[in-house]
Formats: sequence, structure tokens, C-alpha cells
Amino acid sequence: MTSGPLNSDSRRQLPRVSVIIPVYNGAATIERALKSVFEQTFTDFEIVVVDDGSTDDTPSVLAKFGDRIRMFRQPNRGFPGARNTGVATSRGELIALIDHDDQWLPRKLEITVAALLDDPGAALVYSDLVVVNEAGVESRASPISSDTAHAPSMDEMLARIWPIMPSTVVMRRTAFERAGGFGESLQEDLDFWLLMREQGNFVYLPDKLVRFTFGQLYPKILNRDIGPKPIVDLIRARYGSRADRWVEDFIQHRVRMLAHAGVIEMSRGNLAGARRCFIRVLRYDPRHVKSYLRLVRTYLPAGIARALSGRAARRASP
Repeated sequence: MTSGPLNSDSRRQLPRVSVIIPVYNGAATIERALKSVFEQTFTDFEIVVVDDGSTDDTPSVLAKFGDRIRMFRQPNRGFPGARNTGVATSRGELIALIDHDDQWLPRKLEITVAALLDDPGAALVYSDLVVVNEAGVESRASPISSDTAHAPSMDEMLARIWPIMPSTVVMRRTAFERAGGFGESLQEDLDFWLLMREQGNFVYLPDKLVRFTFGQLYPKILNRDIGPKPIVDLIRARYGSRADRWVEDFIQHRVRMLAHAGVIEMSRGNLAGARRCFIRVLRYDPRHVKSYLRLVRTYLPAGIARALSGRAARRASP
């Protein structure tokens, strides 16, 4: 493994892979994520961790790893900005992403790096995953279903949101640079996968190589959401009518996630939080009747609102 500051020897022997880990208030999970990287069977890598302005004990947890990692700290810019910083300060030919609350299985890098190197025309390789809750227990099916369990064409990617999770991805630095990196103003990675697909074909691996944490949505989903207009305008400007179905799927996906978060918060008695979620749903779809009804419930006494939302919350819970 290559780590630590640049010197004359490291310039001659650069790592094959740069592992980029953005972290924000991840003191409870970052050590587990790093352990999963250290346990890889493929070892020609450096680890670059970008602390994106954490206010918890993340810095002290990271300090325990010393020169086994290269650590950078910056004011909070969001995960796209943290990933961009990590890539800019890294040195590997290939870039592998892992979020601070996810874990890699031991052969993750071995398998994905080999697949990418075997296909010179490929810009990116990604795999299937296991979805777990915050306790580490498998909690739901993979977002990759039978109809998306293959490498997508550009037309397929413009027809729907393709289920690519950052922690499953290894990509070529040259393709990342041509794509322009992650769009920081959007706080999204959805447009980035489209830009990467323009740089070359993708490789999909059916192996479940990552444990992806589907955690509590609220308030994270609201903090990262900037509304539909910026990303829809960007996609429309670049792809025009080819992206009609993508835009429709994006809006439906965001409505489902926000509504899900609102129902869960209402069942917990957090009526103010649930109200914020349902109001945000209506920014995406003003005709979403269920959200109007749920919004009314948030003004009822907490006990009644919880009772009315209980069944829906049980259906929606991870």
C-alpha cells in the first residue's frame, strides 16, 4: 500500500488505485469502512480521506490511522466536493470510491480492478451490493433488479435513473477528468454517471462486493435536496428530449424517497419533520394527492397522527 506525502520514491512508484473516502460526522462508522479497505486482497492502493467539515469526533478517529491514510480536512462542501478534493489530491491511475458508512468485501478491489483493466474501452466498473441497515443487518433487496443487471447503453441511462452506488465504483482517472468531476452545486451524483458514460462503456459485475448502508433518511434527505429545477435544467440543456424519461423517473424517485421519509417521521411523532418532507414532495409533484392528505395529518395531535401513519410506516420501514 502506498500512503503518506509525496517524495521521490513515491513519484516513481505511484499506486495503481486511489481509494477516495469522503466523511462528514462519520465517527461511528469510518473505522469500519477503513478496516474493510485494509482487508482487501488487492493491495496496490493509497487511501485518501477527506473530512468535509465534521463536527463530531471524526478527526480523532482518523488520527489513529497515522500515515496509513492521507487525510485532508476542508469546510463542508458536501460529498461531491469532498470526492473532488480527494481525487485532486490523489495519485492513482484508477479511482475507487467508498462512503464512510459502507463496507467492501475482501475481494472487491481485486475483482473490479481486473475487470476494468481487461476492457481498455471501459470508463467505469461497478457491481451489485448487499443493502444493510445502520445495525449492519440485511434490510432490503438490492436496487439492481433483473432489468438493470447489465452494463447500460447511453440510451438506457437516459431512460431511467440507473442504480449505480458510489461505493461499488472503480473508474479511470482519465475518464473522471474528461467528465469534469462531480457537480458540486447539485449535491448529486446522478448526472455524473451520465457524464462518465459519455467517456466510455461501463462494466457491470453481478458479484455482491459491497455492504451498502441504507440509513435514516431524515434530515439528510432534506439537507442534500435543492429541489428539482437545477438538475432538471442541467439534464435538459445537455440531452434535450432524449432525457424526457430520465426526468420523469428522477421526479418519481425523489417523490418516493421524500414521502417515505415523511411517513417514517410521522410515525415517530416528528410532525414538524414529516411536514417538511411532504411540502418538499409537492415541490416535485404538485398533484401528489397523498402528500396533501398526509400534510393535513401533521397538524393533528401527535398520537392520532402516529396511529394514522402506523401501517404505512411499517410498510415503508427498511
